[in-house]
Order: sequence, then structure tokens, then C-alpha cells
Amino acid sequence: MPESSPLRIVVHIGLHKTATRFFQNFVFAQLRGPKVFFNPPELMNPLHQLYRDPANDAGRAGVVEALTHFRQMGHGKCLLISKPDIPGEMYDGYPEHPEYLALLKELMPEAHILYVARYPADWLHSAYRQSLVKGAGGPIETFLNFREGVFGEKRAIYADGMRNIDARRFPVRSIYEHCVEFFGEDRVILMCFEHVRSNKERVLECLRKLIGLDALPHLEPDRVKNRSFSARAIERFCSGGAAPQRPVLFSDTGPGHVYWRYWLKPLRKLRANFIKHAYDNVSYDDWNLMQRGGMRALLDEVYEAEYEQLLRISQTTLDANSD
Repeated sequence: MPESSPLRIVVHIGLHKTATRFFQNFVFAQLRGPKVFFNPPELMNPLHQLYRDPANDAGRAGVVEALTHFRQMGHGKCLLISKPDIPGEMYDGYPEHPEYLALLKELMPEAHILYVARYPADWLHSAYRQSLVKGAGGPIETFLNFREGVFGEKRAIYADGMRNIDARRFPVRSIYEHCVEFFGEDRVILMCFEHVRSNKERVLECLRKLIGLDALPHLEPDRVKNRSFSARAIERFCSGGAAPQRPVLFSDTGPGHVYWRYWLKPLRKLRANFIKHAYDNVSYDDWNLMQRGGMRALLDEVYEAEYEQLLRISQTTLDANSD
């Protein structure tokens, strides 16, 4: 990157469950240095405030002040931001992504966007497993609002005490289209999770060019396992068997603070540690829980064709940036 060039802003918007740990810990954190400002707290703290409440004047002022500082002293450098909740809250299904991306455009109109997508059926399966780590246990049918062979809409924050999602309206393509609308196709890099897993060297070369580095430093491997609970553990310890044949109880109210802090949270942490460090270490017996009841096949009908288009864009991006 030439020393005389202005500050380059690169924003990795996620999504959650799309190798975020790989990008943040294995790549971005190791690039932090004289040429790369990665998630500086003086910017990230007010940015978190603003995205929790877009009407937060103090958060907005803090973001503007930090950006002004980096723009003034960052010539020839890169401000690298990784915030996978920019499109919204994962268990809500990102319904407000147009508004949140418009806010990002208002704050950083010159930004380059890194968007990592994942096949929605696989994303939903992974999000369900993630919800069990700290949340209530329950079958995947409840998480996906799947009853009597049909996917239903999300009716409340909690269903039988667990987070849930509208499985038919995951906006994987809409998020990309809004990124292009706000920032321009030439400033949006789309990578598909499937390509990140199978083409890491080409992904790294694409990131090098995006960030504007002459070369990447030696990257120490991420040795921490980030494995989900096995399907067998979910069935045995997280009430993950077939959904009970009774009405689901919906509520927008979670457990009380005292009950959560002194009872539920410690118990769920104990459960997670037992599964991760004991049960699944002895025998990791896994399968796709969405095969039950034909859920996977139904979601393939919804998402397969549109995701094929994103895969083609991602492959073209990697081909063009890894010469």
C-alpha cells in the first residue's frame, strides 16, 4: 500500500457461524501492527453501543470522533473492523440488515466490505447447536419452528424457553445485494464459507490484496478446537430428541436475572464443560439432526438455487484475486 494513499477501511460483517473465529483469531489479530489497525477499542466500544441502539447519540459521536482520528493519521494504512453482528442479531434472522448496512454506509462510505456467506440449511444447523451452549435445551424442530412437516414463522423471542428462528427467511442473498447497493460491487468481497474451508491459501491471498499488504506475515495456526456438541450429546443432555407432541409455549421474556445468574448460567456452563471436555472427547458420535422429518430436503428447495449464484460469485472472486 503506498504511503501517500488515504486510510483504507475494510469491514468484515460476518456472518456469525461462517469461520469468524478463523478470520478474527488466525488472520486479523496477527496482522495488527504499524500498517493495520484491527478492531481498535476506541472505535469498537462506541460502535457496539451504536449498533445496540442506533439512536444512541453518545455512541454515534464516539464513532465519528474515532473515525476522524484514524482518517487523519492513517494514510497508507488499513483500518480493519470485524463485527459479525453488523447485519443484526443472528437468532432474529437479520431482518433489519438493510437499516444496519445503511448505517454502516453513513458512517464509513469509503469502506470495503468482506461478507462471508454460508449455505442457509448448514448455517441454521450450526446456529441451533450454538444456541445450546448457553441457552435452554430443546429439539431442533422447536428452534426452527417446524411442526407437522411445515416450517412456521417466528412468533416470539423464546419457544419453550429456547431461542428460535424463521427458517424460511434467512436473507443470505439479500445481505449481499444490500452491500452491493450501498457500497458498489467493486467494494464488496463475497466469500462463501464452503470455499473458505477448502481454499484457505487462496482466501488468504485475497485478504492480503483486500487489506493492501505487500505480503502476509507468518501466521501461527489456531490450535483451539471450536467443535459443536455432537448429535449424540445433544440428544442425551440437551433435550435434543424428537419434538414432543404438545403446543409450544412462546414468550418474549427470558429467565429472571437472579435465576439466570445464580442457577441457570452455572448449570449450563457445567453441562457445556462436561460435553466438550469429557463426553465428546471420549466418543464424538455425530450426524445431521435436520434429516429428521425431512427438514433438510425442504430447506434445500428454498435455498439451493439462490445459493448456487452466491457460490459462483465467490469462486469468481477467488479466481480474480489469487493470480
